[in-house]
Amino acid sequence: MSQPYEALQDKCRTLRLAETAKELPNLLREAEAKGWTYHEFIHEILSYELGCRERKNSEKLMKWAEFPDV
Repeated sequence: MSQPYEALQDKCRTLRLAETAKELPNLLREAEAKGWTYHEFIHEILSYELGCRERKNSEKLMKWAEFPDV
């Protein structure tokens, strides 16, 4: 593998953390720049994934509701 984070991205995809897999390089750069602890890094990864899932679920429900366009 050309980049060490690609193995982590593959593992994220295997665990069905697709959004985190896409954002992982940016999260790693931010963690290094800000000197996050492991606890902070894991918190950010899981918070990011949960936020993406909540947003997608909300979008799906709004589409399913078929509200008229304003």
